[in-house]
Amino acid sequence: MKLRLFALVGAAVIAALPLTTGQSASAATKCPKNYVCHWTKANFKGKMGINNRSTGCFPRKGRSVSNQTGRRISVYKGDYCKGARIDIKTGHYSAKTPWSFKSMSVWGP
Repeated sequence: MKLRLFALVGAAVIAALPLTTGQSASAATKCPKNYVCHWTKANFKGKMGINNRSTGCFPRKGRSVSNQTGRRISVYKGDYCKGARIDIKTGHYSAKTPWSFKSMSVWGP
């Protein structure tokens, strides 16, 4: 009886996993083509901001980011595109960056 209950609970947990993952991916894909979208909180929550694909360094604060620019972007831990950074290829996103970022660069052609 206990084994059967354990199997049912395990199956329910596994069945719920794709729903959680799908929600995050769905939020990231809502970023329009040729834009970078960023959210103030992890998992695409909080206030959303949009940036076009102009190159350069921009002050942007957030915890989640989606890159649909057609270019590589970097998000930085510090202001003025300084300090630790992570690069995000076009068509990719990060639901939870390792730290809150304070600036972002969009790289040229």
